[in-house]
Amino acid sequence: MRILKKKVVVGALAFVLLFAAIFLFGALILSNAPTNSDAHAPDFSLTDLDGNTFSLSDFMGKVVIIDFMATWCGPCRQQMSHYKVVWETYFDKIVLMSIDVDPRESENMLRAFAQQFTYATWIWARDTANLAEAYKVTAIPKTVIIDQDGYVTFTHVGVVDASVLIQEIDQLIA
Repeated sequence: MRILKKKVVVGALAFVLLFAAIFLFGALILSNAPTNSDAHAPDFSLTDLDGNTFSLSDFMGKVVIIDFMATWCGPCRQQMSHYKVVWETYFDKIVLMSIDVDPRESENMLRAFAQQFTYATWIWARDTANLAEAYKVTAIPKTVIIDQDGYVTFTHVGVVDASVLIQEIDQLIA
C-alpha cells in the first residue's frame, strides 16, 4: 500500500513537472516571436483635440508611432519623457499620436492631461473607433510602430525607453 502511494505521488509530480515544462517552453517560444512584422495595421478615423478628423491611411509614407494610454495611468505619464526625446529627434519625419483608450475619460480630461506636457505637440485623440480592440490593447501604455507601408513592425506594453524607439525608427527610416 505504501509503495502504491509513493508511485501515485511520484506519477502526479512527474505529470505536474511535465505540464509546467510544456507551459514554460510555449511561453518562451511566444515571448521570442516576431512583433507582428507581417501584420497590416488596422486603419481607423478619429478626431483630434483640435477637431480635425484624421485616418491612419492619411500618413502612408511616414513612420507612425501610436501611444495607447489613459490620463490616470502612472506609467503612461512616465512614457511621455521618452516620447519627448523621440519627437524632438524626428519631429517632421514621423507621426506620433497619443490615443486615450479609457471610454470614461472626456475630451476635456485628455486636453488637461496633454497640456501638462507643453512639448507634446503631436496628435492627441480619444479612442472613439474601438482601437483598443483592433490593436489588442490589454494593458497600457502600449506603443505600436507602423512602417511607411502600413505594417506593424514593433509593439511594446509598458514604459519603453526612447533609445529602443529610436533604434526601431532608425531601422525604418534608413
